[in-house]
Amino acid sequence: MIRVSPFHNLFDKRCVQWKNQRIMKKLLVLILVIVSACSKEKITTSNCSVEATVRDLTGLDGCGYVFELNDGKKLEPQILMYCGTMPLSPEVTNDPLYNFQFVDGKRVKISYEQVEGASICMVGPMVKITCLTELSVQETNY
Repeated sequence: MIRVSPFHNLFDKRCVQWKNQRIMKKLLVLILVIVSACSKEKITTSNCSVEATVRDLTGLDGCGYVFELNDGKKLEPQILMYCGTMPLSPEVTNDPLYNFQFVDGKRVKISYEQVEGASICMVGPMVKITCLTELSVQETNY
């Protein structure tokens, strides 16, 4: 004969309530993550309207070249790696950074879209460059 404690049902009910609370908390966190991810505004610029200076930050761990805007904000360009045989796809050859020579101090005008992602450098947001033109010395406005 198995003896059952008079508190057996009470413990079972509390255990079920505790499990339900844990499930509800996890569900609430999941909903908050989804809502916050959907509510982010995508930052974009157009027509190569933003002046920037190329900066070489290779001395910092995980950094390379970045674009520094006139207000001091730094943008980390998303640089795609190209491999394969010729001919390369239009997606590759139409990338404004495909033939761009990064030189510290070079003045440019850019357009960009902020992209999701992280880098080791973490000096600014990751961006996809959508337009890039080099400025001559006469065109620069410090």
